Amino acid sequence: MAAVSGYLVSAEVDGLVERFFTVEDRFMDANTPNFIIAAGVIKGREARLRNAFRGVASGMRGLDWVPEFRWIVGRYYVTLHRREPPRASTGRRNKLLLTATVATVFLDGYIRSDNPVLTRALMPGVPPALNALIFTVGILIVFGVHELGHKFLSERRGFRSSWPYFIPAPPGLGGTFGAVISLEEQPTNRDDLFDLGLSGPVSGFLATLAVAVLGLFLSFTVTIDQVGSYLVAYPEIRFQNIPMPLALDYIANSVRPTPAGGALVLHPLAFAAWVGCLVTFINLIPSWQLDGGHVVRALFGGETHKVVSVAGIFLMLISGYVIMGVLIAFFMMGEGKESLAPLDDISPLDFKRKVFGTLFYVMLMGATLISLIQI
Repeated sequence: MAAVSGYLVSAEVDGLVERFFTVEDRFMDANTPNFIIAAGVIKGREARLRNAFRGVASGMRGLDWVPEFRWIVGRYYVTLHRREPPRASTGRRNKLLLTATVATVFLDGYIRSDNPVLTRALMPGVPPALNALIFTVGILIVFGVHELGHKFLSERRGFRSSWPYFIPAPPGLGGTFGAVISLEEQPTNRDDLFDLGLSGPVSGFLATLAVAVLGLFLSFTVTIDQVGSYLVAYPEIRFQNIPMPLALDYIANSVRPTPAGGALVLHPLAFAAWVGCLVTFINLIPSWQLDGGHVVRALFGGETHKVVSVAGIFLMLISGYVIMGVLIAFFMMGEGKESLAPLDDISPLDFKRKVFGTLFYVMLMGATLISLIQI
């Protein structure tokens, strides 16, 4: 590529870079435009550095170039890469996966609802299909709002993302392995990466709390004697004592308090909220491309993220999520499979996110903590 009328790329592109930075030099490297930025102008001014590059990145959203901010041998560089065209998509795959997930989740909910403790003792006359439908709606809200939180944040910050892809799973495992979105562009800087990592868990957790309130309202408290009578009357049924997340335990004490010597029997919708807390906790583990991995990558950078990812895998293993830990360890072995690198990986996270964001991250993990040992 040759310079046009004295410009490295064009008057529009060169002018955009020069509007926010003082350009010391410019050159082509294997058809890749590079602008050397005068370091003295921005030295010691992290906020100005971050905002200047954000201005360049925002200005190029509608152009054919994607800027990258780099620090090489004591100099700042703005490097331009060709923007990939938007992926043509009709959403057909999203709709097919959603349909399949609705079916598997409904079947899972039906199996959970079609037991005599609910159909004969606690909810006589209520068809299992109704409870299965309620369970399905609850699960889809929890997972869907989580991913839409990511999508809303990415679109608001200007980097494209797909609609959620729901992943069906065999009944007995909740009917789904969750949902994901695909980012088609990199976040602008570490602030965006940090916010992207927290947007899903925060949105999903708020949805989980709403589902939990209604689900626990629909749940039942029974005496230990009643539990014993159910075991005698319905020997095919086995009650399972599951650990309650801190947030659900607090809501249960307010909405459906369990008297001394009693037990709480969860409605299928309340179990959907339990699954939501579990998913939020797992997603916040600071490994790989999990949401917690994005947060740690934004806080400490790529090298520290790799080390912390290994620690996160051990956390999953000792928490009982062995299969998840092994899968993430396997994916981490692939080249380039670490957490997202922002276009500006030089500017550190701003102070507010370092302090308040990290504190909130820790609190959210605590609120969704299930237990150290999975039952």
